[in-house]
Amino acid sequence: MPPKLVQLNYIREIVKLMLSFMYRLASVKRIAFPVLLADYVDIYRKTSFFNLTDEAETQRLKPAWIDCSAKLENVFARHLSRGAPSADLEEAGIQVLWPSLVERIDRGLPLVEYRREASFGCFYYHVTDGVLDLHFTNAVMPDAPFKSLAGRARELYELVRHCGKHHPEATHIKSGTWLNDYPPFRSLFPPNWRDIGEPKSYNSLGWWGQFVNHKGDIHEPHAEQFRAKGTFPHPCTFHQCERATLEAFLERLVTDSVA
Repeated sequence: MPPKLVQLNYIREIVKLMLSFMYRLASVKRIAFPVLLADYVDIYRKTSFFNLTDEAETQRLKPAWIDCSAKLENVFARHLSRGAPSADLEEAGIQVLWPSLVERIDRGLPLVEYRREASFGCFYYHVTDGVLDLHFTNAVMPDAPFKSLAGRARELYELVRHCGKHHPEATHIKSGTWLNDYPPFRSLFPPNWRDIGEPKSYNSLGWWGQFVNHKGDIHEPHAEQFRAKGTFPHPCTFHQCERATLEAFLERLVTDSVA
């Protein structure tokens, strides 16, 4: 886990970025606040009110989250009514959220990944409706995960083989992530790893993960580009191919890397 100062800087900057996104959409597209908070950003899972591994605690703290979100909605209403600058809204929003953000860090709950560990190096998976749903997390932090493409290829190869052995019904693999637009990640997949047109919700690391650098801090170039242009540097799309095709492709990569 990154040092506390890194975590504090990351959580402040990523939440401010999310608040600016919400404010832009509320101002331009008139999207209602509850929809913005639930469907467009990942703020809730970065507070101490949410615990992935303890559903009972999450439910117990739900009233406190509802109270906190109501205060945040009031902040939005005040700033929207007078057309205040986004920077003012962000600072006011951070003041409302800050105690729960710091508490999450103090409790050692993760800020970046939904899971503390991946099953196969930087990768893990679920099988849903007969499809291998692939996920990625930087399990080698603070190292850059794609510094060792051979290592990532071996991990993904073992994952695909594991799935084939334990879930033979999963004949296809898919993943919804901004990394599909990132060449080093894309090099781990065959040419027919293509966009299938399935939408990915904005309230996930599939979109917001591109604002985290390999040290667990804010990715400043991406954040600056997002603020300047109002669009994500990388689109988040679901890509898919046949599991057997990926396995054969990775087998060649792994074999070539040890030759």
